[in-house]
Amino acid sequence: MMIAGIPNQGGGPETLTMLTHAVSDLESVASAQRRLLEQVGVLAPETVGLDAALGRILAEPVTSRSDLPGFDNSAMDGYAVRASDVAHATPSAPIRLPVVGESRAGAVPSIHASGTAMRIMTGAPMPDGADTVVRQEDTSRDGATVLVEVATPLGTSVRPRGADMRTGDTVILPGQQVTSVDIGVAAALGHDRLLVGGRPRVALLATGDELVPAGTPPGPAQLVDSNSPMLTAAVREAGGTPSFLGIARDSKESLRAMLEAASASDLVVSSAGVSVGDHDWVREVAAELGTISTWRVAMRPGKPVLIGRLGDAVFIGLPGNPVSSSVTFELFARPVIRMMQGAKELHRRRIRVRIGERMSKPAGLETYMRAVLGSPSHDDLPHARSSGDQGSSMLHSLTRADCLLVLPADLEVVDAGTIVEAIPLR
Repeated sequence: MMIAGIPNQGGGPETLTMLTHAVSDLESVASAQRRLLEQVGVLAPETVGLDAALGRILAEPVTSRSDLPGFDNSAMDGYAVRASDVAHATPSAPIRLPVVGESRAGAVPSIHASGTAMRIMTGAPMPDGADTVVRQEDTSRDGATVLVEVATPLGTSVRPRGADMRTGDTVILPGQQVTSVDIGVAAALGHDRLLVGGRPRVALLATGDELVPAGTPPGPAQLVDSNSPMLTAAVREAGGTPSFLGIARDSKESLRAMLEAASASDLVVSSAGVSVGDHDWVREVAAELGTISTWRVAMRPGKPVLIGRLGDAVFIGLPGNPVSSSVTFELFARPVIRMMQGAKELHRRRIRVRIGERMSKPAGLETYMRAVLGSPSHDDLPHARSSGDQGSSMLHSLTRADCLLVLPADLEVVDAGTIVEAIPLR
């Protein structure tokens, strides 16, 4: 993996003290994202079959290896003729032509002679000598002849060779996420394999003595680890290959062993233990093992976010509350995973919406409100309302939300009717 380096800040308590002072002022979301992505390079691409290409990021242009269509063919069921032979046809004075054969898909027709017609099916090759297709609806059949009732212009209902694409045309650009349609187009252009960005290996771990794995009934004072299954799925959704290393206990030794094992991956994502609690060791251990470039970001939810490196791996330490973990993964980890694959668009698209209620927020923090999109207003902008309680541990409003409203850092109150940006999630 190619990852641009950042200055070595050393390790140990002295380094941690310096880092704490260096990041004492909150960093904006945009600045933290920029600083993070400066550390990230693109993984080596790999070639996969079309059956494995869906959702991957294309690493080279897809060009046409042949003309498409590869031969002149009919766009309609009808009769192949020469336009000059039916130039004077009318319903009251139809042109009678002998039917001398048939052209159907998968067969090469005979040569078309002047003054005749040939039955032709949609997609079938045009016979040499014919230049027009008369629709079946504009004819009537009389035994071995056809009556053409409409003067059909030259080239009507004929799809010429190369009308869609020519040999060498670039059709799909690198950096795009391959869709089912792209796979069909690639196959039509003669490709059975595509060069795509490598999948980042993402090591995931949780921290906390109180956590038990999903499916384990929690005991007194215990919580189910919901972040790890959520983040594992989010990594797959972004195109990475997740590897869950487990739950680190609230000790430096347990966390150090797990982070050392994780550092062999391309990206390490931890959840919890990044704040200032007496048992929050992630920041200190990460500083001892690698480097930290960002700690606190001017955002809500998710103010404590660690960004740095562990060996060659990019490291992102997410907060422990499920909502904070989900939002910070969206803003920081997902763009890294996409960048490593060579994606052109690293972030989800943003749209403009009009909020339908008065909202309050802390001054100085860019706030990401879980919201539900509604019907467009008079100016065609969707309305958006809160999806529920915005507490960082409230899962109900998270699962109901179909977007995140981006409320500017400098506001404390955002009045109903204000236009803001939103990040659609579905």
